[in-house]
Amino acid sequence: MTTRFHLAFLGGFILSITGAMAQAIAVNSDAVWYEEFWLYDGLNAHHSSFTLAADGDTLIEELAYTKIHQLGVDSISVLGSSDPAVALPLDRYLGAIRADETANKWYVYFDGYPNELLLYDFNLTIGSNTLGIWGDCGIGLGVTDIDTVMLDSEPRQRYHLGLPGRFIIEGIGSSTGLFGQLCQFFEEFSCLNEYEQPDALLLVNGCGSLSTSIQLTDANTQQPSAYPNPTTGIVHLGGAPAYGTMEVRDGLGRTVLQAKRPQPGTAIDLGPLAPGHYTLHVGAWIGRVVKE
Repeated sequence: MTTRFHLAFLGGFILSITGAMAQAIAVNSDAVWYEEFWLYDGLNAHHSSFTLAADGDTLIEELAYTKIHQLGVDSISVLGSSDPAVALPLDRYLGAIRADETANKWYVYFDGYPNELLLYDFNLTIGSNTLGIWGDCGIGLGVTDIDTVMLDSEPRQRYHLGLPGRFIIEGIGSSTGLFGQLCQFFEEFSCLNEYEQPDALLLVNGCGSLSTSIQLTDANTQQPSAYPNPTTGIVHLGGAPAYGTMEVRDGLGRTVLQAKRPQPGTAIDLGPLAPGHYTLHVGAWIGRVVKE
């Protein structure tokens, strides 16, 4: 015979299981997003490669936020010109995120904006619409499917949206980057490549389905690439200048290695460096690689 005790125990067990399945959406204090961003401003073409990192807590109007800092390089070129791109460093505060774990939402506060904005609503079901969140470009995409991705040993809900390659990951952000936008056939778009927190790395590949009507370079021009990626040491630099000084920077933008390329196509050995994420620079050429 089922007793009240058994019912109470069963109810408590079910609540504990369902509660364990839900992931906290608080911003990890050591979270890092590895992103790229393209912007077309008249004849100027921007291609930025950078990290966004949690940078401590702050209070705004008596509410707790996590500050987000951007660090990287903006490579600016003129469409139709043969002049080399100009590389400008990016090192700035971008905004602050507030995690409302009761409503399962992230809000963002940008300098110069009068109020916070809805960044992500993670309380989504199939058929839900994203209209009204920051970064949706006013499209208002619908959720078409839901699956799970693993961050270390923790499952995260992934909400697939109504465009190829578009999705939102619970407590992490979008395939288009933390604050990103992917306005296909418009003047700007962005993507999240990887998300990292202590002892956990998620390869997002937000650029995997990226397409645009704007031709970035001649079809015969080799695109920047660093391979193999990830690597245990030797890295080849596809599309880099034949000569010049190779500069290696860590995830915080610090130069950790410099080496000259005495012969065309010389590879670089990252063997002495600690495992982690690095950007490789030869003039305006920039590549990214993970050292294992």
